[in-house]
Amino acid sequence: AVLDFVKQKASQSPQKQHPLLDGVDGECPFPSRRSQHTDDSTLLVSDDRPNALLSSPTTETGHASPLPPSAAPTTDPTDSITRQNSRQREEELKLIDQLRKHIEYRLKVSLPCDLGAALTDGVVLCHLANHVRPRSVPSIHVPSPAVPKLTMAKCRRNVENFLEACRKIGVPQEQLCLPLHILEEKGLSQVAVTVQALLELAPPKQQQHQLSAV
Repeated sequence: AVLDFVKQKASQSPQKQHPLLDGVDGECPFPSRRSQHTDDSTLLVSDDRPNALLSSPTTETGHASPLPPSAAPTTDPTDSITRQNSRQREEELKLIDQLRKHIEYRLKVSLPCDLGAALTDGVVLCHLANHVRPRSVPSIHVPSPAVPKLTMAKCRRNVENFLEACRKIGVPQEQLCLPLHILEEKGLSQVAVTVQALLELAPPKQQQHQLSAV
């Protein structure tokens, strides 16, 4: 009876083990593919995340790399304009100072501090033109004790006669100032250019005296 029981157990155990083995053998290929598929997707996700992590600092670094406007080296256009205006003003003052010296030396007069006001009536300029070339301005309106100040019409006439004399003497058109530069005191530097061009057309003897004075 014991041997029969052992044989029966022995005969049943392969049956019990065989389905297990079959189940293991049958299930082994499929779960491995599923697990491999799961592993692949996991690898893909894990591969994407480092790339995203690696790319994000680069993007942030790209945005943060430019210097802020306050730190970037810039030149203030206002400073350059100020320097240019200052340099231009110095040149104008130099021309005006030369204009005063030319007139005072040629006409042997002393001009007031306000040079523009002294030239507005055109009297001094007309005398200067006649000094370079006599009778280039045939008629000059001058103040009188009864009328110490000329009317605007007479001032304009003197200025126009002066400019016409400069043109006849040979001053180039581009070096001629406008009447308003004299009448309205808005361009003494332009008047200085005209006077300088006029004096350069003076006879050589006068030019030599003029250069020695300056």
